[in-house]
Amino acid sequence: MVALLALALTGCSPTPASIKFDGEPTATVHTLDAVPVKKATVLDADGKALEPQPTTELSWSVTPATVATLDKANVKPVGNGDATVEAKVGDVKASYKFVVALPDKVEIAGYTAGTPVAVGATQALTANVMAGADKVEGMTVTWESTNTAVATVDASGTVTGVGPGASTVKATAGELSATVDVTIGDAAAAPAVAGDATAAPK
Repeated sequence: MVALLALALTGCSPTPASIKFDGEPTATVHTLDAVPVKKATVLDADGKALEPQPTTELSWSVTPATVATLDKANVKPVGNGDATVEAKVGDVKASYKFVVALPDKVEIAGYTAGTPVAVGATQALTANVMAGADKVEGMTVTWESTNTAVATVDASGTVTGVGPGASTVKATAGELSATVDVTIGDAAAAPAVAGDATAAPK
């Protein structure tokens, strides 16, 4: 009788067979801010979610510690590189890739060196924050001009020619920055109006 009861209880216990993570197979971060581990669902041998979920039995680990560490239920980035985040319940385990790619430069586009911008004209610049070859979205970029008597720049990166000369325009994102030397030339000549031409003297 005791053996039958034990067998019955064992048969009612959910048996983990695999672990599935939500979202993409790779998580990539561009900051040192901690992020929660991916939501993990424990499945049975038929690929169905166990009910109830044995979430309290899940244990987590992150390696190597030079890239990221585990802080309770969060992954804390440490430095550039690839890490492995692993969840385990009993003998069943699964992992996903955690990539830390910290921004390393700012690139300014929209201006060709040596090409003058007319006084009174505008030139739209753009600044891309990069992590290697990847563009980092969501970082705030601020702009400034070193010589506002020659050129000004607004918060969107649009340069306005004020007077002839040269000014260095700087884009800053966090601790990273880049500069471009902008040349301001004379005001562009006004376009001729039909029927308003003055006859040249003979």
